[in-house]
Amino acid sequence: MTDANTPASIETDSSENTQLVQLHDEAAAAASAPDLRERVRDLTARVLHERRMALNDIRELAVAISSGVGSGLAARGGEMKDGLKQAMAGFDEAVAGAAQAASYTLREAARQGKAFKDNELKASLEQLRDLETQIVEALKQTASQSGGKLKEELGYLSDHLKISGTRTGEEVREALRQLASGVKTGAKSGQAGLSESARTATDRLSQVASGVLDAVSDSLKRQSERLRS
Repeated sequence: MTDANTPASIETDSSENTQLVQLHDEAAAAASAPDLRERVRDLTARVLHERRMALNDIRELAVAISSGVGSGLAARGGEMKDGLKQAMAGFDEAVAGAAQAASYTLREAARQGKAFKDNELKASLEQLRDLETQIVEALKQTASQSGGKLKEELGYLSDHLKISGTRTGEEVREALRQLASGVKTGAKSGQAGLSESARTATDRLSQVASGVLDAVSDSLKRQSERLRS
C-alpha cells in the first residue's frame, strides 16, 4: 500500500534500472539543497551529455527525477509544490538544451550530405516532437503511483504543463520551424553553395520536418479548441 507521500518505486532488475535508481537517489539528495532548480538541471544535463541515457529515455528519466525529488522533499518536510515546480523547471531547461543540440546535429548532418532514410528521419523528428508529451505523461505516471501531497501536486503540475506547455516544447517547435523553412549555411545563397548530396539531404530534412510540424500545429489547434469549449 502506498504511503501518503511515497513516490513511485523503481525496481533494480537491470543495469538501466540501476541507473534510474541512482538518478532517483541523486534527485532526492538535491531536494535538500537551496539551489534545487540548478541541481536538477545540471544532473539531467550531465546524464544526457554523458549518454548514460538518451532522449528516447526521457519518460523514464522524468519519472526517476520527479519521484526522487518528491521523496527528498517528503523526507525533510519541504514545500512540496514549490520544490516540484523548481525541480521540473530545471529538468525542462536541460531537456530543451538537449533537444536543441539534437536538432543542430540533424542540420549539420544534412549540410554534410548525409543520406537520410525517410523512416529514420521521421522517427528522429517525431522523437523530438513528442518530448513535451513524454514529460507530462511521466509526471502523471509518477502521480498515479504516489500518494498524499506528492500525488496531488504532481497531478496539478502535469495538468498545468499540458495547458501552458514547456520550454522543451517551445524549443522543439522552433527547431522544426527552422528545419521546415530549409537548412542553409547562413544566407540565402548558402544552399547554392552546397554539394548535390547536401542539397538533397537538406531538402528531404525540410520536407519531413514540415510534415511533422503540421502534425504539431494540428494537435495544438485541437487542444486550443477543447480549452475554449
